[in-house]
Amino acid sequence: MKRLRDSRLVRFGAIAGSVALVGSTAACGSSDSGSSTAAADSTVSKKVASIAALVPKSIADKGTLTIAAATYPPAVIEPADGATPTGWDVENVRRIAAVLGLKVQIKIAPFNGIIAGLQAGRYDGATGEIYATAERTKTVTFVTNHASADALMVPVGSKITSAATDTALCGRTLAASLGSAEAALADKLAGKCKSAGKSAITVKTFESQAEVNLALRGGRVDAAVSSASQVAYVMSQAKGQFKLVELPWAPKYKTGFILPRNSDSAKFAKAVQAATDHLIENGELQQILDKFNAGQGLIEKAEILPSTGSN
Repeated sequence: MKRLRDSRLVRFGAIAGSVALVGSTAACGSSDSGSSTAAADSTVSKKVASIAALVPKSIADKGTLTIAAATYPPAVIEPADGATPTGWDVENVRRIAAVLGLKVQIKIAPFNGIIAGLQAGRYDGATGEIYATAERTKTVTFVTNHASADALMVPVGSKITSAATDTALCGRTLAASLGSAEAALADKLAGKCKSAGKSAITVKTFESQAEVNLALRGGRVDAAVSSASQVAYVMSQAKGQFKLVELPWAPKYKTGFILPRNSDSAKFAKAVQAATDHLIENGELQQILDKFNAGQGLIEKAEILPSTGSN
């Protein structure tokens, strides 16, 4: 069994170099319509009959999973020409589905509408380095396949050179994606500054990560809070414009394939968990992370969050 990889993603330079190679033609923005779709890549992993047998009949009969994903490179990369989305989390889902004998249709959607879309039954699942927070696991089920952490992105030349404590950013204006864990973290920091009697933090949220990046580039905010891999990706695309500041006190998160809660979810989660473990054991998930994310974030074993008993 492979050892747990460092979820803090400390090899930022390696990440940036890796994603620059795979993302040079990708658009950083999310689709305005939220309706971009793509069929599964038929060249990925082979069906494993013993694992596919775990899939609920209603899903197996349908044959194709409709998966929501917000553009969030390098986890979800939406090509500018409207071609098939890719990225490490998209490829994870495609290979998991292939092991289960299923196909996948990726629908690019606004991040803040994904959980509601799952609850409404519009999607069979979701992906895109979405953090498994306590709030989210109240309404949807995660099958983990990755570990992640947050970092700060600032313009080159910024006076923000470090953030050793969670009050180091008091008095700053921070940007994050609407509905994201990063937005919640920024709000929490603002509360800490207020409680400590320090200068207030202003939090600005935007519909997409692309808008966050544009706000930072345009000087409308002092810094953006994003996952470390997303920061490194933007740095690789906008060379010399931004730098990364570590947040050593920030929470570490598990991410993975997200499923709606319905009569099939408990059984299907076990099938996805078995498929994920298969891909961890045979090295395929590590290969995907090597290609898109400098090898960072692989977990030792998939978990169902919350546990199956609480579904």
